[in-house]
Amino acid sequence: MAFWRGMGFGAIVLLGVAIAALRGIDAWRKEPVIATLHLPPTFKVARDFDFGRYRLSWSGRGLIVYPQGRPEKVLWAAEGGFLAAGMGRAVPGLLDSGRELHDRRDRLCREQSLEAFERLGSRLSLKGQLRCVDGALSSYVLTLEDDGERGLVLVVTLGDSALNRLYLSWRREPGERIFGFGEVSGVYDMSGRRLAVPAAGSRPVGEWSTSATQAFFVTSRLRAFQSESGVYQLFDLRDPQRVGLEVHEGRLKARIYKGESLEELRALQSSVPEVVSTPAPPK
Repeated sequence: MAFWRGMGFGAIVLLGVAIAALRGIDAWRKEPVIATLHLPPTFKVARDFDFGRYRLSWSGRGLIVYPQGRPEKVLWAAEGGFLAAGMGRAVPGLLDSGRELHDRRDRLCREQSLEAFERLGSRLSLKGQLRCVDGALSSYVLTLEDDGERGLVLVVTLGDSALNRLYLSWRREPGERIFGFGEVSGVYDMSGRRLAVPAAGSRPVGEWSTSATQAFFVTSRLRAFQSESGVYQLFDLRDPQRVGLEVHEGRLKARIYKGESLEELRALQSSVPEVVSTPAPPK
């Protein structure tokens, strides 16, 4: 009897250790991927770049983008590192209680350098390198383009085609609330949460409606962000000072809108031709 009692106690201990290990792995998987920004000395000086109707003001450690003459109407801003990448493998068919895919992070590249601003007409490109944990380097280009009265088009491309995870982050204004569009509840506050957006052609998950799989949301500062990627994505809204976007491929095209009301932002979104996007093959 004592033997079996001891075996049962040992099994309980092992189960507890296994559960703790799995929780630790899950917590690490859900940690935000935030880049560390490295700058050459010449980039520590403030400067402005005009492209089309818009201006990027570089402070020496961060940036804000706004319509020329309206610095209070910030469309997009970042402080410190704003782009990271990596390689990952999603475990098919597994969803946790938050409706997120279980993703194994095999490699992360979150040491970001910013080495050039290049302006060409209504486009402004930010160029640099991403250093991975194994020392490998990948170039990147983040381009902002004047999209007329709607706002901006943002495009990110990575030089290393083997990288199949992209992590973009930007600044939230003090007290800024972020809203999505649910199937049942309509507009709802997403602040403080992680929101999974399924790949194009797959069924909606969680509270997202079919139209919400375009990854469109608005904020209380009357700006909006719409990703046009057709792959699985994850918005991390837990940090009151930062928005994080995880994209399960090595490229991204998105639109950033400005408006004076929620209705205007929705109308601007509707005015853009629908993008038919084919999900990238799993890697």
